[in-house]
Amino acid sequence: MAAFNEGYTKGVGDLELSFIPVRNLKVRPKSYGYEEALDLTGHGRYNRGLLLACFMVITAMGIDIFGLGIIVTAATCDLGMDLQQIGVLSSMPFAGIIVMSYPWGYLSDTRGRKLVLMWAMGGSFVSAVLSSFAPNWQTLAALRFIGSALSSAAESATYALLGECCTARVRARYMLLMTSALMLTPTIYYILGYLITKLNFSTPLLFIVYRPWRLLTLVMALPLGLGALCLHFYAESPKFLANVGRTKEAVDVLRDMYEKNGGLGEYPVKQIYLEDGNKEEVGVFSFKSLWTQIAPLFQAPLLWRTLLLYYLTFVIYIANNSFAIILPTIFNVFFTSYASSDAGAGFCDLFAAGNSGNATNEDVPITSECVNTINDNTIWAGCAHGFSFFVLNALISQCAGKRKVMSIVIMLVAAAAAVTIDNTGEALSGLVLFYVFLTTAMVFGVVSSYFVDLYPTSYRGMVACVGMMVARLSAFAGTNVVSRAMTDHCSSALYGAAGLLISGAVALALLPTRDLRMT
Repeated sequence: MAAFNEGYTKGVGDLELSFIPVRNLKVRPKSYGYEEALDLTGHGRYNRGLLLACFMVITAMGIDIFGLGIIVTAATCDLGMDLQQIGVLSSMPFAGIIVMSYPWGYLSDTRGRKLVLMWAMGGSFVSAVLSSFAPNWQTLAALRFIGSALSSAAESATYALLGECCTARVRARYMLLMTSALMLTPTIYYILGYLITKLNFSTPLLFIVYRPWRLLTLVMALPLGLGALCLHFYAESPKFLANVGRTKEAVDVLRDMYEKNGGLGEYPVKQIYLEDGNKEEVGVFSFKSLWTQIAPLFQAPLLWRTLLLYYLTFVIYIANNSFAIILPTIFNVFFTSYASSDAGAGFCDLFAAGNSGNATNEDVPITSECVNTINDNTIWAGCAHGFSFFVLNALISQCAGKRKVMSIVIMLVAAAAAVTIDNTGEALSGLVLFYVFLTTAMVFGVVSSYFVDLYPTSYRGMVACVGMMVARLSAFAGTNVVSRAMTDHCSSALYGAAGLLISGAVALALLPTRDLRMT
């Protein structure tokens, strides 16, 4: 009996001891994948506010870069510029974008999306304000080069920041809405140009004479500062923070998003991990890091999609921006020639007539009186173009789930319009078809969304910035070709654009629909 009691007591003691470690164990919290943790933050006030802030940044960049044409037109007489100097000054934004595309991509991926945007937009604001006091066109060109080089960071970093802070359910729609900002910018700077250049004042100020174009430059700089200010109230991309090893900060940002989106109770996520893993040397500046940043884009398994996406970027921007950049000139020539043209004149006939008319005036000296040279019809046509495309893009964004099919249809319809423009036998119908051709701008947002969807976090900023370099190089080259071809080879330029769009539609069809990751 004693033996039994001893054995029983020992057994009970062993049983009690067996529970002690279980009671004292610290249960590790569940680790969530980033997309799962992001989904738990929901969709609400934080996401919509960030969308508006990024919308402001993109709008400011578009006004800063593409609105220069209005400024140059209004400042031509005051700064005593000839056509060659106007060409150099007008090309400064593209030069700035080309030079800074790679550095911005590197900095965005290694230092942070928000940090890059804050410094870039703030610096661009300062440069744009200073350019309104430029004493000569050379100083204006230098300051616009610096300003556009800085503001060009917005074209990639905003998409990465917004895309990484929005759930997959709304991400594609938000990307397309961002493109609406670019569609809206022509309306803004055309209206500003119309209202301000109609003013008539001339005030001596130190070493310059302050005229309306300088006020216009100053007013157009304000969105840059407002964009930087808006971003101040939002956090860095939590996915970027996790990617560089700052996971605690990333969880804190996600928790803040959850609370601001109206989440009930405590945010359940304590630890997160990235599905596509961390990249070595992120945040460490070295030539090896620079090579690490770009080399994987042109290696398996990313090589094929990179080539397709960059070719699509080349096609879209050379087909659209080559014409859109000189759109004020196209409108001016069209409306000037249409009033005196024959009833049967086609779209391209007006440009040949306009060229012959200009040739007779090449040797006419510039008068000493500085007058506004912005044609009213050009202003209203530009406003209609910008606003209608803004509305159209906003409507298309509601069909973001069909973005691939929708984009292919847009490109094929635009190609058909380009072929038909000069074959209607009537100029106004040709102008309408030309508007249809310019709807290729609707594909910009789709291309930008693919930069986010098809690449791991560590390479998104870089692939987007190099893509923008491809875009601006193609636009720069295409603009020079189109501006010369529109007078004598207008039809050939449009046919060539149609052929490129068809090949671009094929490239888009071959792109993967989903993120294949780096597997």
